[in-house]
Amino acid sequence: MSGSFPAYQKALEIFRISRAVASYFSGDKHVLEMNISSSSQHRLAGFLVTDSLQLAPGVASALSEGNQQTKLKRLKSLRKAVLTLKIRCRKLEFSGIKETEFVHLLRKEIAQFEKLITDWFSQIENSQKN
Repeated sequence: MSGSFPAYQKALEIFRISRAVASYFSGDKHVLEMNISSSSQHRLAGFLVTDSLQLAPGVASALSEGNQQTKLKRLKSLRKAVLTLKIRCRKLEFSGIKETEFVHLLRKEIAQFEKLITDWFSQIENSQKN
């Protein structure tokens, strides 16, 4: 079921774009190489990839959770991950990169994912009130 869920699909897309952004800005370095690089741009790009990697499993975990309170906690965790990704994108933009269109695309996808998670969170909260 998670494979067809819009938030799950968006999480996978964010990971793909994050990986492409990181690859572009690091000259195709491996994520582990990026994380230990002396270049702040490489490190930020590596962090983008590792942070985005947790989104799809987070969505799958929330989907499979039967307890509504635990599901809400998992969604809150996804919201924190989104905030972290947004901060990393902003830092990457301010690091002096010239080609910001890739980061803008990633930020757009992150915003769409954030809306999906927020709507899902609201649906669960509203169903608990009724």
